[in-house]
Amino acid sequence: MPTRFEDLQLDTRHDAERAACRFLLQNRYVSLDEACEDLDLTLAELWSRILREAGLPDCDPPAFAPFA
Repeated sequence: MPTRFEDLQLDTRHDAERAACRFLLQNRYVSLDEACEDLDLTLAELWSRILREAGLPDCDPPAFAPFA
């Protein structure tokens, strides 16, 4: 079972949020929902991909996804 985003240390959560923001900006997506639709991925799959590419530990997407 993946770690909950909310259970990560604060600095790791901030790193994950920054990685998500960079992904959106670099790929010119307005939201993670838009990226999921375009890439045909679930939010969990996309979130894991973003974290993996940033070298961060995998976790569930935030319960309140400010990027969705």
